[in-house]
Amino acid sequence: MKLNHFLAAAAALFFAGALWAQTPEEIVEKMSAQMDRGDMEGMVMDLNMKMPIIGTVSSHNVTLGEKLKTIVSAHGKAITSWMDETTEWEYNPEKGEITISARKKERNDEKESSDVDAFKGVSDGYDLSIQKETPQAWYILAKKSKTNKEKDDPKKIEMAISKATFLPIYLKTKQSMITISIENVSIGVSEKDVTFNPADYPNATIIDKR
Repeated sequence: MKLNHFLAAAAALFFAGALWAQTPEEIVEKMSAQMDRGDMEGMVMDLNMKMPIIGTVSSHNVTLGEKLKTIVSAHGKAITSWMDETTEWEYNPEKGEITISARKKERNDEKESSDVDAFKGVSDGYDLSIQKETPQAWYILAKKSKTNKEKDDPKKIEMAISKATFLPIYLKTKQSMITISIENVSIGVSEKDVTFNPADYPNATIIDKR
């Protein structure tokens, strides 16, 4: 009787595990769905680009709708910029200057997809496989499918996806000698996070080019 109980419990655990198991395609689709929330709720992420000769350029990006705050760092220097529907602000701490300019409007045919968009829908045109799994994350490799004829698509993308949030811990790829990684992704941004406040820079010189 005890053996029957043990076998029944083991079978139940195995069945529950089978239900919980997910394919890499399902995991990536859930990641994309979570990142889509950023369109309405706002998104925070770090973007790192490593380029020959130039070295590493990093940016901390906070977006909410048409508003954007970016801190770009390279070679020990950093510049902060803000953007809304009509205006751009740029703060150069070395010069102690804030330059204000009109935001350039782009034609529809000139608009480029964002760096995050490049990783969305990665299930299309790629063969996915789980390379490693821990209690915290799935580590997935996406290899460009033979049927994918898009020349600009990278050959492979490495991903670590959180089991707790389905947000990426990192997304990494390499293209045209440039290594790109997106890290520290989170959802949820307030208006204050992306809005330029001149009171925060009382000693800066304002240069208005509008």
